[in-house]
Amino acid sequence: MIRETLHKNITQEIILKELHKLTSHQFIEITLRGNAAITATLSVVPKGSTILIPEEGGWIHYEKAPPKLGLKTVKVSCDDACINLDDLRAKLTELKPTVFLYQNPGGYFAQQPMKEIYDLCKINQCLVIMDVSGSIGTPLCDGRYADFLVGSFGEEKLIEAKVGGFISSNDERLLHQATSGIDHLDQDESLSSILKEIKNLPERIRFLTQKRKKVIVDLNQFDIVHKEDLGFVVVIKFSNAEEKAKIVDYCTKEKLEYTECPRYIRLNKPAISIEVKRLKE
Repeated sequence: MIRETLHKNITQEIILKELHKLTSHQFIEITLRGNAAITATLSVVPKGSTILIPEEGGWIHYEKAPPKLGLKTVKVSCDDACINLDDLRAKLTELKPTVFLYQNPGGYFAQQPMKEIYDLCKINQCLVIMDVSGSIGTPLCDGRYADFLVGSFGEEKLIEAKVGGFISSNDERLLHQATSGIDHLDQDESLSSILKEIKNLPERIRFLTQKRKKVIVDLNQFDIVHKEDLGFVVVIKFSNAEEKAKIVDYCTKEKLEYTECPRYIRLNKPAISIEVKRLKE
């Protein structure tokens, strides 16, 4: 029993050190799920507060969690899942929100102007929660530009342990406030799985990036959204049934899973999202 507990503590400590390197945040907690991490960070603001979320390219829990906490959500305009800074500035000034929660890259395909977002929010005393489930291990996961980073280690994420998530911050008091009432992940098997997938992260990013580039080259004649951005899905707009059919036929031929938009977690326009991030090596 003593040996097992010691192993758990050592494994967890290694994970925390790895996450520190990946996030540039000093204080980190491992959660049962990524959604639990999001809910915990939102719990630091008073009931009745207004929070901002993106109008597209977010995650479904951004819409589900706030009402349960007594929070009001307002959506910020996006340009194909990229935050519109003018609209963000206007809503920060007019509504005085307490939190802006967004994902980088938006919808797993749209690089966000994270420094500009953070600077605008700081001027307006608004906390920034950046979801880095789709960017951890890349330059888009940068703790300098968020009060909280949150992430999931669930299925089809970059760290695909199929269990767990995390919250990180450089503010120890703020992190303690967010995590004091939540359950923490401490099962040995789950922690070992997370550590294994963290160590595999550079290879997974390389593999998915290579696959994404091939899809973009193969379908370059279509309207690929943010094709120069770092991302792990390929979103392609279509203007008629013929274009849609050609894209779907390609997916079928190449054995690539896809979803159809409009869809909040990708794009609010007619498009096919080729889910590269679901591929296995």
